[in-house]
Amino acid sequence: MSDWWTERRQNEQLSNLESEMSYARQETSSLRSQLSRIQGGLQNRVDSLTRAFDAFVELSDLRHETAGFVDAAELRRYATRVLSAMASSTELPETGKPVPRYWLGPATEALIGLHAGKPAEQAVGTAMELDQRRTSIYLSLALAVLGQRHQVRTEWLDVAFGAPAADGSLTRVQRVLWTTAARGGFGPDGLELVVKRLQSAASPDGAWLSRLELRGSSSRPRGPRLKATERQDEAGDRLSRIRNAVETIVGNTAAREPDPELSYPEERKTDRTPDDAAASRRDGKSRRDADADDQPDKDSPAAMLRLLISEGSDPERETLARIAVLRARVTGSPESAAMALEDPAGTVDTLLTEDLGLSADPHLSAAALRVVGPLALPGIESLAQTAELPGPTQVSVESGGHTITIRADGPDPLELGKATSTLTAAGGVVTTGQRAVPIGLLAGGAVVAIGLGLLLHWFWIVVGLVVMAFGLNSYLSLRRAVANDKARAAGEVDNLNERCTTAATALADYLGNTDARKAAVAEDLAAVRRELTT
Repeated sequence: MSDWWTERRQNEQLSNLESEMSYARQETSSLRSQLSRIQGGLQNRVDSLTRAFDAFVELSDLRHETAGFVDAAELRRYATRVLSAMASSTELPETGKPVPRYWLGPATEALIGLHAGKPAEQAVGTAMELDQRRTSIYLSLALAVLGQRHQVRTEWLDVAFGAPAADGSLTRVQRVLWTTAARGGFGPDGLELVVKRLQSAASPDGAWLSRLELRGSSSRPRGPRLKATERQDEAGDRLSRIRNAVETIVGNTAAREPDPELSYPEERKTDRTPDDAAASRRDGKSRRDADADDQPDKDSPAAMLRLLISEGSDPERETLARIAVLRARVTGSPESAAMALEDPAGTVDTLLTEDLGLSADPHLSAAALRVVGPLALPGIESLAQTAELPGPTQVSVESGGHTITIRADGPDPLELGKATSTLTAAGGVVTTGQRAVPIGLLAGGAVVAIGLGLLLHWFWIVVGLVVMAFGLNSYLSLRRAVANDKARAAGEVDNLNERCTTAATALADYLGNTDARKAAVAEDLAAVRRELTT
């Protein structure tokens, strides 16, 4: 008894130790996992801090290199203040020291003269000689956001926009020039120039039809339709949707005037009272957050002007671009935030597709329609030709192995009668084998009940009656199946008659509405042509 008790106690202690060891192993695994995450997080932080420190050191070295371009930096600040002063109709700042061989100085002088209505052609010529494309971009965008679109010269916009790449891709500055033209920043001539450049790079295939259809809805009635006229009906519906989309885009009157938001943001007041600072703290906003809120959209002409000015002169341009990347690294921002004029903005086809679907931006939708309209017009005309195809004089309805010819005055009576007779004859047919089962059970049950029951024992009478009951039930089931089959055949006959009647009515309506259908197609095509060619 003592040995048994001792062994039991030892087993309990071993079980408790095993449980404690299992718990300890789980805790150790959890601690190792947490330690791994902490080490990984610390390593990432250390790596980030190391990259930021290296960037800061390099940034400090590069700032020493920019010490020789103080006048150029001052000129950039001066150009920015000039734009802000013009936008807010305040006094222009004092001119700083001239910077030789820097296009921004004479370009700003030319902008001041143009804005005052006194073009300084000498300054324009000097800036163009130093950097024709940047000067063209600067003057075009600046005059657009300052409400001086009538002074934007087509030759400037021609040089500024250039030509799309061979693969149809555009740069960021080309996209901004495109959207500015669409919003009325360059006037009708400027928009026409941009539209032609985009048409030269846009895909001429028929995909524009389906993209236009997404913006429209069909006004054609949806009645019974025939399989034989599917092509004409579908083409007519598509043409109606395209007309609706075109008229919706063109009919938006907001796109006929320049976008009121196409303006340079006025200079924000930097002097804040203690009350303003306290309010900012109460709102949980830092000064950096407030500055970020005042920044224009990165794809706006104002942002592009600031980016253009911040590029710097030729000798310092690479250094300033590197400084922008390092600043983003120090602040933890993605290096892609350091934008450049030639950053890719997408392909012409992709951007046109996006603009066509922008019902909230009528200017971009209208401009995209002007680009794709002439490209889509041949496909629209082909669609109209399909919609005007003559209807068939007769159609057919299939019923099993029978084909019934349908004309406008109804189905062929002989073919319909033959198909109906076949369906009726096939319903409720009972084979000899199906009859044999209930007859055999009834007969067999009677033989057992009468023969064996009367001769041998009354028990066989009960057996015979049970067999006869099964036979009677089988007979009744067979009658129900026959009745159901006849009802099914009658239903198929009714369905066939209804299908033939519907097809005849649809064919008669289609042929009777031929003139109205062609007139509707011609009207839709004329409306689309009028909107796309004017």
